Amino acid sequence: MWKLYRDITGYALLFTLVTLFFGSGIISIIFFGILGTPVGYFAFNYFQKEEFYGYYNLGYTKFHLLSKTWFVNLILSPILVLVFLLLSNLLAFGTPASN
Repeated sequence: MWKLYRDITGYALLFTLVTLFFGSGIISIIFFGILGTPVGYFAFNYFQKEEFYGYYNLGYTKFHLLSKTWFVNLILSPILVLVFLLLSNLLAFGTPASN
């Protein structure tokens, strides 16, 4: 099950990287938490659709797998926002203020 999470989250992180170029870091992390899992699912479904049969044979449904993936990503998003804010404050701490 964690292989599926890793694959879907990998596609979601790729989506986050693309959104990073069009917005700020916080916006892209929010997109990761909310839209990353569906985008990752569609990419996984397109490229690795056959792997769902293995999970189905183990007794997992798509809903069960995607809900766990989405839940973990939603928990991970606020942590990533805090890390981003801490790093941006630490990096901005040494720069002189413009008047």
